[in-house]
Amino acid sequence: MYWGGKVKSLAPPSLYVDTVTIIVPVKDEEEGLSFLLDDFEKSDLKNNFDIQFIFVIDVRTSDSSKTVASIISENIIDQSETTGKGAAMKQAVLEWYEKPTKYVVFLDADGSYSFNSVQSLLDKLVTGPDIVSGSRFLNSQGRPDGMSRLHNFGNLVLSKISSIRNRRKITDLCTGLWGFTAAALKSLEFMSEGFDLEAEIAGLARKRGLDHQEIPVNWSQRKGGVSKLSSLKDGSIILLRILTT
Repeated sequence: MYWGGKVKSLAPPSLYVDTVTIIVPVKDEEEGLSFLLDDFEKSDLKNNFDIQFIFVIDVRTSDSSKTVASIISENIIDQSETTGKGAAMKQAVLEWYEKPTKYVVFLDADGSYSFNSVQSLLDKLVTGPDIVSGSRFLNSQGRPDGMSRLHNFGNLVLSKISSIRNRRKITDLCTGLWGFTAAALKSLEFMSEGFDLEAEIAGLARKRGLDHQEIPVNWSQRKGGVSKLSSLKDGSIILLRILTT
């Protein structure tokens, strides 16, 4: 499978300790990606890790997301055969297999998670867990600013059901920030095509006996665009995935 070209160098490789691939699924996220680019340049992350990006562009994208993504990385995948977040991540992981790194991060493209949070995620991951996810509710009170009441309620309910099903407390199942060791990611075989991906990850972590931990992260309202998540439709699919994984 085609890797998509060499990642643009961010600093001399000799300065780095660990290699990281950040996978970002994209559909009409021009403003979010512009924010991410600016935030990445301001962060210390690129000085602490050898970072490469993989962007998966949904064929239905109608804005300049692909152009913005190309400023950050030459690793651009056109998601041509299937659509949906889970399908995008599966396609990206296949590309990652061609040139694996020590750690992998799944990151939403809408700019709601900062690279300071990515740094915190990786800081935790290097201490030993197999999987680390960023929780918007751990150590917080109430609904995060900018999150709809319906999304907030649905996520809390699904997180509770997932906690019971997987016999481990999960406060934010639907978070858009996940980190994996290479060994952990290779042990997961995703079937999800859409937003049920995170529910499947939590279930597979239980089945594989993986150490999944959460850390608190800051979250802000998306930078432009609209949410692709349908609370009722996708919520039902996520619930089914929880119960069947």
